Amino acid sequence: MAGPSSQPALLRASNISKRFGITQALDDVSVEFLKGEVHALMGENGAGKSTLGKVIAGLHKQDQGTVVIDGRELVPGSLDDAFAAGVRIVHQELAQCPNLTVAENLCLHAIPTRGLRVDFRAMVERAARLVHRLEPTIDILRPLGRLSPGHRQICQIAAALDEEGPHGGAKLIVFDEPTSSLSIHETERLLAIARDLAASGVTVVYVSHRMSEIFACCDRVSVLRDGKYVATSVVAEIDEPTLVEQMIGRRLATPGAKAAEALADAAGVDHQVRADAPVLLRVEGLTSPGRVNNASLQVRAGEIVGVGGLVGAGRSELLDAIFGLDTRASGRVEVAGRNIGGRGPRAAIRAGVGYVPEDRRQQGLFFNLGIDENILAPIMPDLARAGVRDRTAEIDEVRSRVQRFQIKTATLRTTGPGELSGGNQQKLLIARWMRDDTKVLLLDEPTRGIDIGTKAEIYRLVQEAAAAGLAVLLVSSEMPELLALSDRILVMAEGRIGGELSGQDMTQKNILTLATRESRKKNAPA
Repeated sequence: MAGPSSQPALLRASNISKRFGITQALDDVSVEFLKGEVHALMGENGAGKSTLGKVIAGLHKQDQGTVVIDGRELVPGSLDDAFAAGVRIVHQELAQCPNLTVAENLCLHAIPTRGLRVDFRAMVERAARLVHRLEPTIDILRPLGRLSPGHRQICQIAAALDEEGPHGGAKLIVFDEPTSSLSIHETERLLAIARDLAASGVTVVYVSHRMSEIFACCDRVSVLRDGKYVATSVVAEIDEPTLVEQMIGRRLATPGAKAAEALADAAGVDHQVRADAPVLLRVEGLTSPGRVNNASLQVRAGEIVGVGGLVGAGRSELLDAIFGLDTRASGRVEVAGRNIGGRGPRAAIRAGVGYVPEDRRQQGLFFNLGIDENILAPIMPDLARAGVRDRTAEIDEVRSRVQRFQIKTATLRTTGPGELSGGNQQKLLIARWMRDDTKVLLLDEPTRGIDIGTKAEIYRLVQEAAAAGLAVLLVSSEMPELLALSDRILVMAEGRIGGELSGQDMTQKNILTLATRESRKKNAPA
């Protein structure tokens, strides 16, 4: 990977400070970005990296400090001025219109016209030129909502590269957690696009929690901690443990140690599965057309069973079916000997099943409610007296959960999930479902989109759940994480459980072998 050390600074952010209420998000931060480099911004959730990216792009107005690009000082908090100067941002949450075609989405900011009518031919030609530069296989006439997350992300990048209009093309693009919902193949493609953009002279500011992406793609990395600037390093000259130490202020591993294993060890909670422990979750013949095919499994009290496989293998669909969200699913699901199959999520909750879904924003949290009601949603009727909410009991319960799960929040009632960092949002979901009467805990990508320090806290909570006697079924796309936490691993492919690994057989190679074997069988010629 060629470094950009000979290139001049394109953009300088100097002495940037930004406060949100009582939270000091940025505190006198100064960073410079070179022309034609991929520059990573790293730090724990709440460290200020996304805030800095949004200040650069004009989405946030800094309280003090300046942003200068090519010698021009940008107007604080002006998205239009930053755009005119060549600054673009690609958001983690896709800001698109899924009901419109790809071509229509890409031209919304500058719709081509002929007289008083939209020039659809020019729109299609422009969209094709932009998108097919990055990914020739995308159908620009297809509704954008029908594309995969990876292709939708590519379309958002393509829109940022549009040179139509008076301002020309992008000089600097901020990628804010661009791969959080992408498959391995889609992630590799996006990293290649970032490198290609840098090679063409565009500066890429890359915000990500994933160490592997930083070392595979980036030239330099700047670390923020608690809103303050820590250091900038050349990626080729720093190792992962040192980078982790810069991010969290302490060293979790020695050089060469696997990060996930080190974090799991750092969590400090030991759990052992007794051979005679009761089976708390038993699934037999669970089937959902096109989603899950005849899945059978069991999880004992105190056991963490991982579910591996490639994206689209049916892992999330398996958890949906177990929890009762899939109304088409058939088969038997037993919790502590009680059959809840086909009875919906209410029956699962009453039986003691908790479910932390893959997408906390769309599937997990209520953003119009406070922290208290988000935590209490499943048990609010149990705390009521004669059908009337008991606020004293509710607040006592919430305070206990917030303290136990170390959720950082200013208030319990007026603060909503949207005001929390991603890691605290995830802990909020776990606090909701990890109750005293929980028997089975379903976790789908529990550390997606959170920083490495918060990962250690999540690992501790998962291990505490098992140590307390819960049966934990864990889905994760990060194989080191799966290997570090699981007692056994079930591997899915094409909606089937293709095999089980335990002990010394639990390796990344064996997981991939089982994950791809079913696909090879399906695609083999008769």
